[in-house]
Amino acid sequence: MDGERNKRPVKREITYRVGWKKGKLEIGENGRVTGAESGVVFLEKALWLRLLDRYVWKRAPFVPERALPALLWTLPAVSFGFVWWLVYMLSKP
Repeated sequence: MDGERNKRPVKREITYRVGWKKGKLEIGENGRVTGAESGVVFLEKALWLRLLDRYVWKRAPFVPERALPALLWTLPAVSFGFVWWLVYMLSKP
């Protein structure tokens, strides 16, 4: 038992792999975990997330509440007319 109490924590290195990502975690004598490569992955992720936010994810246009019932009532008639026109165009020789 005395041997277990006198053991000091040593510096260790743990290598992990999750999917296609690899990394190393270093555990120091004080027991704290540090990862040297995690900062690089974080910067790359932040860059592509910023690009998505800027160019892909935009707010949808706002439809006023008064116009919404009118749009919902006319949608079946417009859809029926569009399908009728498509069938007519396909049946032409």
